[in-house]
Amino acid sequence: RRQRKLRVNHNVFLNLVLAVLYGMSDSLWSGTVFAAYLKRLGGGKNTPVGDVEAVNGLAVLFSALPVGYLADKYGRDKMCRAGGVLFVVTAILHAGTMSWIGTDETKLTESQRQYSLILLGTVMALWGIGGGIVSGPCQALYADSTPAGERSSYYHYLFIAYILSSIVGPVVSIILFQKLGDEWNLYQLGVIIYVGLGMEMVNALLLLFFDDKKALNEDEEENSSDNDNVSAINPTSSETVITASSTNSEEQAQLEEGEDLSAPLLSREEHNSQDHAGGATTGRRWIPYIIFFASLVFSIGSGMTVKFFPLFFKDEVGMSPSQVQIIYVLVPITMSLFSGVGTSLAPYIGRVQTTLILQFLGVGCLYGMVFFKTFLDAHPFLLVPVYILRTGLMNAPYPLIESILMDFVPKDERARWKSLESISQFGWCGSAAVGGYVSDKWDYSHTFFLTASIQLFGNLLFATLLPLVPRKEQALATASGAPSNSGLASTNSEEDSREQPGGLETVSDGSDSVDPIS
Repeated sequence: RRQRKLRVNHNVFLNLVLAVLYGMSDSLWSGTVFAAYLKRLGGGKNTPVGDVEAVNGLAVLFSALPVGYLADKYGRDKMCRAGGVLFVVTAILHAGTMSWIGTDETKLTESQRQYSLILLGTVMALWGIGGGIVSGPCQALYADSTPAGERSSYYHYLFIAYILSSIVGPVVSIILFQKLGDEWNLYQLGVIIYVGLGMEMVNALLLLFFDDKKALNEDEEENSSDNDNVSAINPTSSETVITASSTNSEEQAQLEEGEDLSAPLLSREEHNSQDHAGGATTGRRWIPYIIFFASLVFSIGSGMTVKFFPLFFKDEVGMSPSQVQIIYVLVPITMSLFSGVGTSLAPYIGRVQTTLILQFLGVGCLYGMVFFKTFLDAHPFLLVPVYILRTGLMNAPYPLIESILMDFVPKDERARWKSLESISQFGWCGSAAVGGYVSDKWDYSHTFFLTASIQLFGNLLFATLLPLVPRKEQALATASGAPSNSGLASTNSEEDSREQPGGLETVSDGSDSVDPIS
């Protein structure tokens, strides 16, 4: 029997493990359960749910760029470690606040209710900063550690790791709800939140082990597809080695004969000359900005409804806690299936084209929930499969969008762009306050209609990428015209830049840090 050693980059491995554990903890406490807790504490109103989310978004807004700047300047790994410390402090403060609130909201005076919501808003602001570190510096380091021309696949792995693990939270909460009585009260909701906060401690530990020195340098990013992800006799220190046995020598030979998907990129001088020669290449400088603004529009729309979908099923459809959580067991499975379809389809029709198809279908499903609700009042459970389909379609393109962004952002600016991307969460959370007001004044279907209309506009904005992004992803690795500033990574390695003084330095929902279920 011959031994086969598969190489996995240290930071890629840590990010994938973190995605699994973060998905478990996040899905357990921060989605349906915490939204119901806030509504119960707020006297049955949706407005407090939206207000607390808005505070969370403000924290992301004011911390995103400083976090990205510090990560680029002093190191992504240092910011990840700071995030680990922040996770521990925040989890302790959160648990302490809930212990002070107690388990019977009827014993609280109005002023105590308001004070409780302020304290929880403060805690959620800290969680927002911590989540920004996971989706910013951590994922920028993930991009630094993956080869150009293959990032769609790597982001698909990250997405699947987070999404499939987020099934665990609802499953655990179903078991706990069944044991506790399956009621929407502070005691039962609080028990589940405490379990989720305990799991956050493990995430904090993982954040301490990221290492900038184990990222790929520029040449490795460009050429590693020749020999990455296949067998190696002497793996480098930046890799975690997974050993497997093989009885088939022909299979081993096939693994060693990697297809050349990633020939060397052009030099910066060649890029610059082509920038002057052709407008198409220069136009690609706008790609990160278009993605950012389209994401911001989508987040504004999503924020109006995401925290209110489970409350809609609770209040208007009349579902029990366990029944609502069953929905959120099925949602990640649907997202994973559609993500696989999208990643498989993209090489044939293009990443932008695939994203547009999936998201237009998702917007159509949400319009369907609005228009068919009137006819389904007698059978409201029929809205559940429409919602599951809609959520799967809308979130499936995440790996494709992330790979496009990372392909067209210089390596030494990725942490800032990832952190800037997290500012779009402010649109998400800021509009949650509007969604709470609208759902209290009218009903949930009004917020659904607003979300669908805003996301339709966001999809049209994203469509402006069609003439800018090459249809074939591998073409970027052999590109003759990648942009030099907002395009593919520069020729200076990040390791070199860090050797100099002040050298350079980085996660969706039920919750968002690969990104929230939108």
